[in-house]
Order: sequence, then structure tokens, then C-alpha cells
Amino acid sequence: KICVDHGIPSFVFANGKFYLLYHGEVVKQRLKFTKIFQDYIEKLCGIRYNSCKYNYRELLRGKRACNLKRLAVYLKPFLPRMGVGISFKAVGTLVELAIPWILSYIIDDLIPLKEIRPVCLWGGLMIVCSLIAWGGNITANRMASAVARDCTRQIRHDLFQKISYLSESRVDAFTIPSLISRMTSDTYVLHQTVGMIQRIGIRAPLLLFGGIIVSLTMDPMLTLIMVASLPIVGVIVFYVSRKGAKLFKIVQKASDSMLRVVRENAVGVRVIKALSKSDYERARFKKVNDDLTEKERTAESTMALINPVMSLLLNLGIVAVITVGAVRVNNGTSEIGKIIAFIPLF
Repeated sequence: KICVDHGIPSFVFANGKFYLLYHGEVVKQRLKFTKIFQDYIEKLCGIRYNSCKYNYRELLRGKRACNLKRLAVYLKPFLPRMGVGISFKAVGTLVELAIPWILSYIIDDLIPLKEIRPVCLWGGLMIVCSLIAWGGNITANRMASAVARDCTRQIRHDLFQKISYLSESRVDAFTIPSLISRMTSDTYVLHQTVGMIQRIGIRAPLLLFGGIIVSLTMDPMLTLIMVASLPIVGVIVFYVSRKGAKLFKIVQKASDSMLRVVRENAVGVRVIKALSKSDYERARFKKVNDDLTEKERTAESTMALINPVMSLLLNLGIVAVITVGAVRVNNGTSEIGKIIAFIPLF
């Protein structure tokens, strides 16, 4: 038996399929299906349907699923500044990759000549490259922070404006502690994300592919050791990050619970004192605080596995490079400068 509220779209699962009921009838046409949801979502959420893309699986759970195109709208006014910052970051990273190659050239080609002048000239070039890399990275990081700050400020402004016009039913559905978290901690995480995209998001690929290209020009055999470690690192980072993302969702819910308790205590402080409930509220806060602490400890411990594992693989790779390089130098197929230059590239 199915009870259908006329005028409200309802999903029914029967015979292994989902059906949409509207005004007591099954909707089969795709265009009509979309139009019904468009009208209903605009009426229920108070937003334009085309302003955000929806995932029907998330819609069934009562959530909105927005993609990165929503963030791109806020980043669009800052594209010129982002382009300049990315250019500085790219130049600094590429110049930084040239330093090991210059070091290898000095050790293998210039030192055997026993002439101090070319060594000083190329050493001065290394200093110039270091200064360019230092200045480029600092300038790019400052511009990335400025873009992230201004973009997040606009997002926070629009979010506050949207929350201010929510109906009471929608506020109750989201809950006030959850809305406060969205305004504070979530926007801060978004601020960090926008900054990291402009810093690590540009620097890491350039270091990866640029390092492989530079190492190939010096010794292709040793480059295989570097390339062989990449799949292992990628699998470990993917697995730990995927597990950590689930744990941080749990942390977010625990944070909302603690914020709710703090807000209730701040609003009802007179009532708490009048009813002598101070000890009860302390115990209540201690419970949610300990729960949040434990969940944060679990999530942080999981994410902390990445650095030790990467350090272990890095050191094992360096040991392999030195061992294989020593054999190749002994056989006369490689040179000492190339082995030394490989260590910072790794």
C-alpha cells in the first residue's frame, strides 16, 4: 500500500526499478520528469534549479550535490591574478629543477679541468637560480593567499546572505550549529583548498614530470628507480586519503554536536544556573568534547601515515640510487656528479 501526497514528487521502488509518482501517476517521459523536479526544487529550496547541478542519488538522501563549477564562478574574477601567480610558481619551480643539473655539470665536466674560473661562473649561476626560485615561490605564494582570501570572503558573504533568507523549516532541517560550521570551519577549509590548488597543485606536477625529464637527460637507468616508486606512493596516498576523507566526515558531525552544546549553554546560561544544572552541563560538554577529540585523533593518525611511508620510500629510493650508481660508476657507465644530482631530484 502506497500513500501519495498529491503535488509532491515521490519515489517508489518496485520490480527492481525506481518510479516517480506525481499526482498519483507514474511519470515516464524524461522531459516531464526533469520539469517536475525543477519546479519542486525551486519551490522547496528557494533557489534556481539551474544555479546548481543535482545528483539524483544525493537528492534521494535530501542533499544537494554541487560540482566545482560552482567554485569556478567565484574564481573567475581572479583569473588574471591567478595566471600571474601561476607563472611565477612555474618559473620558480623550473629554475629550481635546473640547479641539480648545473651541479652535475660542475662536478663531472668542470672540476676535472682544474680551472677555478668556470667553476665560479657556474656556481654563481646556481646562486642566481636559487634567488630566482626563492623570489618566484614567495611571490606566487603571496598571490595565492590573496586570491584564496578574497574568494573565500565573497563565498562567506553569499553564504551568509543565503542563510539569512532561509525559511524556519529549512533552518531546522540544517540545524543552526551545522550552519555555523558551514560559515566558519568549512569556509576556512575552502580557503586552504583554493590556496593549495595554486601552490601544490602547480608545483607538484612540474616537479614530478620536470624531475623525470631532467633525470632522463642525466642517467635513464637511475630514472627507472624513481619511476618504479611512483605507483607504490600513489596507491598508498590514494588509500589513506580515501579512508581519511570518511573519517573527517564523522569529525564534522561530532564538531556540529559540540557546537550545538556550546550554543545551548551560552543561550540558556541563566536557566542552567537557576535550575542548578552546571554539573550536568559540564558532564554533557565533556562527553561531546571527548568524543570529538577521539574522532579527530583517529582521523589525524590515519592521515599522518602518509609522511612516514613516503619518507621510508624516499630513503629506500635514495639507497637504491646510491647502490646502483656506485656499481655503474665502478663500471664506467655513469659519473659521480650525476649520482649526487639525483638525490635532490628524488
